[in-house]
Amino acid sequence: MKNITDEILNKYIDGELDPFEIAEIKNEIDNNVKVIARLKALRLVDSSLKQIEIEYAPVNFSEKVMKAISSASNVVKPKISYFFVTIISLFSIGVLTVIIAAFRSIDNESGQSTVAPYIDKAKGVIGKNLIEFQNFFANKNVLLVVSVLTLILLITVYLTFEAHKSFKNKLDHYSR
Repeated sequence: MKNITDEILNKYIDGELDPFEIAEIKNEIDNNVKVIARLKALRLVDSSLKQIEIEYAPVNFSEKVMKAISSASNVVKPKISYFFVTIISLFSIGVLTVIIAAFRSIDNESGQSTVAPYIDKAKGVIGKNLIEFQNFFANKNVLLVVSVLTLILLITVYLTFEAHKSFKNKLDHYSR
């Protein structure tokens, strides 16, 4: 045997090897100081382990632990993900901005403006870039594409929330 592992030495200590393997290990022990040192260390560990008292778990131990875990999980309240709330808020503000710009471009074409005072206030806050933004959305094709994309995004967000709620309900059901 060229490579005597700790596993083989443990089997030697436990008497689980056949006579041929025992002869090979004894030969290696006689010729290799490192193997002797490992064997002594493993015998020390083996004797230490045999001296340890065995303590048995109390009756119904696992059921008590599972009950404690179950009651502790009911006490824990879920945390609010402020990152997710922030992202949804920013997304909602962006969608509202697109909708307002779309209505403004429609109002400019028809000549009647019902949201003009609000847009004027927004122009004061946003500044010169609002005019360029309105010119971009003045094109009916762009307005149509943006409206369809907004609708798709809103439906996607709704379906995502519903899927998350369904998954959470299933997870709560299986954890009880």
